[in-house]
Amino acid sequence: MLYVRMFVAMLALVGARDVTMPREAAAQKKQRDLITREEILNSAQKNGDLFQVIRGLRPHFLLAPRGIRNTRGGARMPVLYLNGNKMGELSGLRSILATDAFEVRYLDPSKAEDQFGIGHSGGAVLVQLVKGIKSDGRPQTP
Repeated sequence: MLYVRMFVAMLALVGARDVTMPREAAAQKKQRDLITREEILNSAQKNGDLFQVIRGLRPHFLLAPRGIRNTRGGARMPVLYLNGNKMGELSGLRSILATDAFEVRYLDPSKAEDQFGIGHSGGAVLVQLVKGIKSDGRPQTP
């Protein structure tokens, strides 16, 4: 009887989670490490550089992950990749117009090192630029 009550209580908790966390919020949570072109164009900083947009929408992209230090004691910062090419420091984001970006993705240190190898203990910020505009007005991706 005790097990039945515990089971019913667990089901009630799972059901309450679905009520308190709508599907839209769950979908947004999945996008924590992605900034889409739509978000960029809807942001207040869209007329600025990409650094400003990221700082406004996902500031954690621009910070060293917690607990990650290099051997000299300084924090390890994420590495910038532009259309798949390693660019180096995140200061390079200041030279990219926000409207030229198609997508910005953050990779945590473990995913960045899996994809690019050692030297990414601060993670990586991947930027895909718009290649051009199709005849229907949609951007072409590289």
